[in-house]
Amino acid sequence: ADMPFITSPGSTAEAPAGVPGEVAETESGSGSAEAVQELVGSSRTSRASGDYAHARADIERAIRIEPRNPYLWLELGEIHLAQDDNRQAVVTAKKALSVAGADGVARAAAEDLLERASR
Repeated sequence: ADMPFITSPGSTAEAPAGVPGEVAETESGSGSAEAVQELVGSSRTSRASGDYAHARADIERAIRIEPRNPYLWLELGEIHLAQDDNRQAVVTAKKALSVAGADGVARAAAEDLLERASR
């Protein structure tokens, strides 16, 4: 199931836009957002062809760029689930929930992943 992919430094509900940590992220701006989108695209292509190691490596690189993006954690969780690694899928779903803040779409997707991984 493809999730919506949203990359926005301001999506962290806990940190107002004026927080110093947010400034550096915003200044690096669209370059890092573009890199994350490319990594997500590459990861999805790899996952679709069954190359889970490459898919996971791309998403992990994207997470290093945007660690508070819940959608990246959800992508990683879907990869773990596709590999029948339900334990890691649960861990990543919980991480997605922890960084989703007030993002209802991300929270719902994380709860869905958690439910599917807990079966």
